[in-house]
Amino acid sequence: MKLPKPRGLVGWMAGLGAVLLLAQALYFLSVLGSLGKTPAGDFDLVLTYSDVPTMDPALDLALSRDKPLYVSQAPWEGNPFPRRSAADLARVVLDPTGATTDQNARQAAAYIRKGGYQRVLLDVGWFHVPRALFLTRLYLAGSGVKVAACSKSPLPPGWWAQPLLHTEILKFWGSLGRVGLAFFGWETGPPPPRWYRYREN
Repeated sequence: MKLPKPRGLVGWMAGLGAVLLLAQALYFLSVLGSLGKTPAGDFDLVLTYSDVPTMDPALDLALSRDKPLYVSQAPWEGNPFPRRSAADLARVVLDPTGATTDQNARQAAAYIRKGGYQRVLLDVGWFHVPRALFLTRLYLAGSGVKVAACSKSPLPPGWWAQPLLHTEILKFWGSLGRVGLAFFGWETGPPPPRWYRYREN
């Protein structure tokens, strides 16, 4: 098979890039356009990543459904629930070693597989839903685990023009790059996950 000529190669790559960008745009529109009420049905676990100033809505959601909450956050972020009772915190499983969304999703997927959970509800900030949901489903591919998503922060009017969303569109491709690096054993950030039931230090 002959390789494309340089000019043809540039055109081919530009066309491929356009297709990928279109696919990404359609995916983001589909996910964010369907955000609204919390998905119906029973879930085994509520899952959240650190992305908004408070993670209390995710804990409230888990408590309302009488389910455990898995929290993945970076080690420098400290206590995510400083004003909650000991009874509330008993439902929390904290992994403080996820410095990136890729690490959040990969380590959460390992926990979900180990725990035998089958239906998971991902509760993150509205702008973070497309990327976090994509990566979580990617790392759970082939496991049979169903992952649905909701937003712990409201979808704002004119969300398509929000800088937070534009940043996420760019970060999406960086996350895919991290997936590739992790596949070949090149990891950045904190050490592997150490899950434990939340306790105050």
